[in-house]
Amino acid sequence: MREVAVADAVGMVLCHDITRIVPGEFKGPAFRKGHVVTQNDIHDLLRVGKEHIYVLEPMPG
Repeated sequence: MREVAVADAVGMVLCHDITRIVPGEFKGPAFRKGHVVTQNDIHDLLRVGKEHIYVLEPMPG
């Protein structure tokens, strides 16, 4: 597991859930563990306050 900037995370796998909270409307997962980050996700991650996220590192071999 390592921390990376959201802008550099495209193609990487999240190692934890990320919660989105909209007071009075919604509280739940914006992204689930195992999600592969896409270019389209960058805006949403920044909007929920994430500038850096933790991603899984590939296992050697």
